Amino acid sequence: MTYSGLTFWRRNLNKIQVLILALGILLASSAIGDVKNDPETRITFIVSNSSAAYAEVVDLIRERLQKYKNRSYLYSTLDANLVQNVQSDFEPNLIITIGSVAAEATMKKKPSVPLLTVLLTNSTFSALATEYYGSVSEAHKSKVSIIFLDQPFSRSLKLSKLLIPNMKTVGVMTGPTTSNKNKIIVNQVAALGIRSNIVTIKITDNPIHKLEPAIRASDVFIPLPDNRKINIATAKWILRLSYRYKIPLIAFSKSYLDAGALAAIYSSVENVAQQTSEFIRDFKVNHDGDSYKPTDFAIEFNRTVAGSLKVKLNKEQFYREKIKEN
Repeated sequence: MTYSGLTFWRRNLNKIQVLILALGILLASSAIGDVKNDPETRITFIVSNSSAAYAEVVDLIRERLQKYKNRSYLYSTLDANLVQNVQSDFEPNLIITIGSVAAEATMKKKPSVPLLTVLLTNSTFSALATEYYGSVSEAHKSKVSIIFLDQPFSRSLKLSKLLIPNMKTVGVMTGPTTSNKNKIIVNQVAALGIRSNIVTIKITDNPIHKLEPAIRASDVFIPLPDNRKINIATAKWILRLSYRYKIPLIAFSKSYLDAGALAAIYSSVENVAQQTSEFIRDFKVNHDGDSYKPTDFAIEFNRTVAGSLKVKLNKEQFYREKIKEN
């Protein structure tokens, strides 16, 4: 070290010592606060693929976690095809899967740490839980949880009634994994003084043969999300028939809305990220898993379709407040 350098350090030694001491106190108090108030949470996100959509979910969750100051978080992210490495370099105490491919790859491995699955429908989770754990209840006992992607039917029903106040019959499509809700649907519809017209589509059915009379006889039609094959096989016919008979369609996704539905009520990426961050905030390692309905929802309208059907639309907030009542 040069003479001038030594001179600088000698002259400023006291200032440097004070600065180091202050910094040490600050770091120590921060660390003590984290340890005393809540333990560190090490989260591994497993995404179905490397698409921007899944990355956005992870980014939004991490962004929302920043406001929870009583816990510190460490993260790792893996693609589903690398799930075998989930505990090799980074030991998580919570795994979060994004999408169905990631959920299946992880549930197949049966991790020893708690697992939360998101961007997954009720029916898909039930099928995976039954395949890899024997039942949903056994999956919960193994600390596997889900935040359902699909919205409760009651919200779609309320939205239908608000949009078409004079409707007398509501048509509903269920599939192999949602037909167990038929009785509940009948009761919920009857409670509003409306008739229900339920059509259940099986994999072996020709969809149009069952859908055509059901849609034609309804004032509003609501398809429930089922397994992927049923959703794909029925969507084009539902859209065509609702257009042909001018029957308002209440959809479960934004893509359905863009394709010709009157309205959609669904879980947005923001909704999923917010509820997931709240789950992480309240997370306790020793608790069993559970199933959680979406706490919030997004509503959007196809105004071109509304004009064609002569449906007068209020502001989105009007419907949101009405649906959240009671």
